[in-house]
Amino acid sequence: VAQWMLQKPFATSYIGCVGRDEFGQQLERQATKDGVRVRFLVDENEPTGKCACLITEKVCRSLVANLGAANHYKVEHLVMPENWALVEAAKVCYISGFF
Repeated sequence: VAQWMLQKPFATSYIGCVGRDEFGQQLERQATKDGVRVRFLVDENEPTGKCACLITEKVCRSLVANLGAANHYKVEHLVMPENWALVEAAKVCYISGFF
C-alpha cells in the first residue's frame, strides 16, 4: 500500500523469508514489478507462507495464516550490510507479527 501511495519506484523495501517455491517466486516477481525492493531469505526446507482474509456480510474480517518459511527468518539475514542499509535509510519501519 505504501508503495502504491508514494508512486515512486523502489521507495519501499520488503525484507522477509520465503520458501524455494512458486509462491515465493511469484511474490518476488510481483512486488518487484510493483516497484517494491525485495530482500528475501530463501528457506530450502519450508514453503512460502500463505494467508487468507475472511470477510463476513457484516464486514467483520479475520485472517487465517500459515506462516511457513516466515517462521524461519534469521536475524543474520537482516544484519547483512546490504539489508541493514535499507533499515538505516528508512523513515518508517512497519513490522508485523503473529503469535
